[in-house]
Formats: sequence, structure tokens, C-alpha cells
Amino acid sequence: MDISIIIVNYNVREFLRGALESVKRSLAFGKLTGEVFVVDNASRDGSAEMIRLEFPGVQLIALDENIGFGRANNLAMREANGDYLLILNPDTILGEDTLRVMVDFMRLHPKAGVSGCKLLNADGSFQISCRRGFPTPWASFTKLFGLSSFFPNSPRFAQYNLTYLPTDQTYEIDALAGAFMLLSREAYEKTGGFDEDYFMYGEDIDLCYRIKKTGLAVFYVHSTSTVHFKGESTRRSVINEVYVFYEAMRIFVRKHYGRNFLFSILLQVGIGVRSLIALIKKYRGAIVLAFADALAVTGTILFLSHQIFGSWLGLPRVDYPWVFIIPVIISLFILSISGSYQPENRRRSKPIILAMPAALIILSSLTYFFKEFASSRSLVLMITGASALGMIVVRMFFRFIDRIRSGGEGSARPLLRRTLIAGTGAESLRIASLLRGSGFSRRYQLVGFLGKDLTSIDQPLFQEIPVKGDLGMLAKVIQEEKVTQVIFPSDAFSYSEMLTAMQRVSSEVSTQEVSFNVVPQASDVLLSRSKIELITPTSSSESLALMPLEYNVQKISHRIAKRFLDLVFAIIIYPFIIIMNIVGQSVQRKRLLQELREVLRGKRSLVGMHPSPKGGTELAKIGVVSLADISSGGNSGRLRSDDIDQMNIYYARHHTIGMDIEILLRKIFSRT
Repeated sequence: MDISIIIVNYNVREFLRGALESVKRSLAFGKLTGEVFVVDNASRDGSAEMIRLEFPGVQLIALDENIGFGRANNLAMREANGDYLLILNPDTILGEDTLRVMVDFMRLHPKAGVSGCKLLNADGSFQISCRRGFPTPWASFTKLFGLSSFFPNSPRFAQYNLTYLPTDQTYEIDALAGAFMLLSREAYEKTGGFDEDYFMYGEDIDLCYRIKKTGLAVFYVHSTSTVHFKGESTRRSVINEVYVFYEAMRIFVRKHYGRNFLFSILLQVGIGVRSLIALIKKYRGAIVLAFADALAVTGTILFLSHQIFGSWLGLPRVDYPWVFIIPVIISLFILSISGSYQPENRRRSKPIILAMPAALIILSSLTYFFKEFASSRSLVLMITGASALGMIVVRMFFRFIDRIRSGGEGSARPLLRRTLIAGTGAESLRIASLLRGSGFSRRYQLVGFLGKDLTSIDQPLFQEIPVKGDLGMLAKVIQEEKVTQVIFPSDAFSYSEMLTAMQRVSSEVSTQEVSFNVVPQASDVLLSRSKIELITPTSSSESLALMPLEYNVQKISHRIAKRFLDLVFAIIIYPFIIIMNIVGQSVQRKRLLQELREVLRGKRSLVGMHPSPKGGTELAKIGVVSLADISSGGNSGRLRSDDIDQMNIYYARHHTIGMDIEILLRKIFSRT
């Protein structure tokens, strides 16, 4: 048998169908004998069923879990009988001559252990990842810090992607991409296939490295091409491919270059720099506004100094530079904890009017505690008032810019909200119909839906608007579609599923801000009426109530106060529990001591979420005591999981320090 073709599939049914059709044509055109294996890594989009129905000649290995790229390929390679083994991605389309050209090349070059053809992007451009150098410490450093992008034609700086080499020549290289790798039987038998320590990424480079160690060669062949729709499988997964990629790089260097301390440091620094850039991108709106506010406060101080003292720097020398630094820091801190830099408040003036009196009190107090600022007391009131006015002007300016950018007619609202509806049922269609109505069309841009599975992915559901994936892909869809708002119909997913999905987005999506809303049933509306945005389309009597999924327990002011309460109470209680345990030991006291130690280390909170079998407790730390504990009379085991979820959600949304103290006191007095 000439060739065994092995495809590992994960949730790309339509792409897989195209790949298998192209394989069939290429085998026939090249008059090659071959077999095709598909290893399905627990896809949820009906891929396995499609293969059974449409490609009965394909040898299907359907798995119950996603075991990773390397392990899945190894399963099929052990059963393969071909002289050559082709590792092929499911999101590829082979040229009709590809298999014939590549098999002939391998036969003409017996020292070739593995070869790969030219890979093209969907637009026909060359895919630079199809031929690579090994990620040595230097090559990894230049890629991590962007030097390879700045100097693509330099052999010194472009060692990883080899962008300095021509694409229309065939030559020996270090490594190929796993999307298309044609191995000789000799290479497979000498290496045993992929290293299963890698889950995804890195295993292709590792295999090429081990093939070269055996004395065989790795070739890039330019004379035939394959289209590769790069990233389709990862787009349909919940994997953080950036983290997995750099983790694979770290594993490779550790295995083949030893434990290089300097490289490990550089790798962490590089990842940190990229994370910082992503964080700045995510909060750039708040950062720009805070910088503008700082300029407004500084400008106010200079202006008042000039008007009162006749000089831009007319205050006593002892006041500088603190007269600029302190007011700016305090003003920005007060505005921050009051929520003025939250997306929904950035263009509003009311938060400034409410927050600046607190800044006035703090600044006035400082002039009494520090004598060197005594001469500035007369300016404090004027600085605070004028700064507030300046920051209001700043927001008026940004509202004006928003109107210009959005083309709004006198509207001060931000740009269109790119909206995703999490659901595909009747309620989701009703919401979509309302959002596409004339009353919403200038405010919402509906980009797609999320289903409960992937059986209808990419298929239009409402007015040519497609299903983009399932709830597990929420973070991916948000990033790719630049979604700024997600709407959950109340009957589409459970609260636990919503909370888990939101937490995943919070941890994985670092480049944009997303607001979450639920369209509640009538009973839910009563929970937080003040936070419901009621929108009535001009052309319809129907209305759509969007209830923001906002949680007090996640606000920075609540988190700081909550941590302070944890430390104070734990420090006071801990010695007494130790003494009581010495006097009379008990399992309950030992457990309480352990829990208090976790509170002091920041792993738990005195009052927090109750563990739920459905998950969804990521909004806050697990508590020593919870609302569910006191609601059940100390026997939370008799509560249903749905009851626990509802209490956790209520606690997270309505959290106050007073609530924490009340729960603690009720728990204490219930024991006495």
C-alpha cells in the first residue's frame, strides 16, 4: 500500500467533509493505493455520524474524550499499513496532484524522513508556519519579543519562521507544520510517532527534531500546494491556544536544550509583556479617560495658580511636586472605586458629581495632617470644584467624538453594540426579532447565536444570521466577532452554565470588554428592578428587558472591604479557636482552624459562596460560612442544588459588608 492518510478531527465537520473529498480526488488522480483514518476527538458537531453515513470506506476511530493531537495520531499510526504516513489536518484541501508529487519526492529522496508541501491560506497567500526552525532559546526570544516580525529578512532574527528563505524552492529545513507531514515508514519506526507529553502544538517540531537525530532529513517541497484553513479546530474549542503554544515551546526547550534558567526567565518575561499589552488593549478606554482626567486636574491646578498668584507655579516650593501628584492620585482613586471608569459610566457626568465630595474631604484632611501643605488649604475647594468641571468637560468631549464616529444624530450613546444571543430557541428568535426592529437597529448589531451543541454551527438561524458555536465556545466567538454584549434568554441555559461561561470569558478574553445581560422572566424582573434596561421599539408594543449580570461581590471596593473583614475577624477568632482546641480537641475545631488558615492565606473567605455540584462558584471565593448555611439552619445538605445556585447568585449580586456581618452573627448565635 502506497500511503496511509491520518486525520485527527475536532468539531470541524464541514471542513472534514471537504478534506476527505479532496483526499479521494488526489488518490484517484495520482493512481495511488491508500487507506484513510479519521480519529475523532469527541466532537460535538456530528462529525462521526457524517463519516459513517457519507464515507463508509474511512476507518473511523471515535473517542469519548479529547486526548490531544499527538496521542490521537499515534492511535491511527499503529494501525496504518502504508509505505508512507500522511498526517493531515481536517481543515485542509489537497491539490489533485499533491499526493502523487509528495510520494514521488519521498521515493526519490530515501534520506527524507518527513516532508511537507507548500501551505496556503484561504486567500491564496503563503502560510509562513509551514516551514520552521527549531525554537532554540534565541529563536524563541526573537519570536516572543517581536524581533522576527520587525526583521523578517534577517537570518539572525527570523530563525523560527524562516521568512528570509524563498518560498518557491525546495530545501532541507528543521521542522514542518503538523497540518501536512508525510513520514516514511523508516522515520516512524525509528521515532515511534509523536511525543504524547504535548497536547497540542509543539509535537510536530518535536517529531522533526527526533527524526533529524536519527540521521534522516526534513524537507520543504514547493512544487505542490495545499490550502489550510488555519485554526478551525482551535476556534471551535475552549483551549487557550496562546498559553498552550508557549507551554509547548517550554516543554520542547526543556526536553532538548536542558533546563536553561536564562531562557525560562526570558520566556516568562515575554509572556508577561504580551499579557500586559493585552490588558492595556482591554482597558484602553478606561486608561485614556483616566489620563484625560489627570490632565484636567493638573491643568486646573496650573490655571488657578496663575489666576491667583500671577504665576503658573506660584505656590510655595515645598508644595511641589506633591501639589500635582496627590490631587491626581486621590481623584483617580475615588473615581475608580465609585465605578466612573466602568464602560457604562465613562460618558456620564453624574458619577463625578457624586464622587468628588469624597475627594474634597480627603484633600482637605491632608492639609491639616501635613503642615507643608497648609498654604494650599484655600485652593482645595477651588481645585476640587474646577477639576470636577474639567472632567465633566472631558466627558462631553468624548461624547461628541462618539457622535462623530457613530454618525448618531444628537445621540450621546457609544457605537453599535455587537451582540451575541446565547440560545437558539423561540425566545432567542423573539429577542432577535426585537433587536433587528427599527427601534434597535441603530444601537445593536446582531452577529450570531450560540446553540447547545455544534450540530447547526455556521447555519443561518434568523435573517441569514448564523449559529456561531455552542456555549463552550463563547470566549472564542467573542474574540473573533469582537462581541461587546452577550444576551442570555432566561430559558436557554441554567444560571450555573451562564456563570461558568462568564468566568471563562473573564479569564480568557483579555483584549476587549464584554457586558452580559439576561432577559428575565416576569418573576426575575422583581429581583433588581433598578438595574433593568427596558427598551421599547418604536414600531412595536413589545418590550425587551435586559438585566445586566453585574455582581457586587466582584467590584473592587467590595473585594477590598471583604478582604479587610476576613483578616480582622480571622486574626481575632484564630487564637480563641486554638485555645479551645487545646482545652478540648474536636474534629470540628480542627476543620475550622484549617479553614481560618486558608482565609488568612487568601484561598477562602469567611463569608462566601457555597460549593455547588453544578459549578458556577467562580464569582467569589468559597466561604467558611455561606448564605445557604444560615438559610438551611446549618444543614445545607438538605438543600437542592438549584436552591444553592440561586442563593449563591443572590449573594453575589446583592453583596454588602453588612450582609457578611449579618451572616457571620447569625451563624455564631445559631451555635449558642
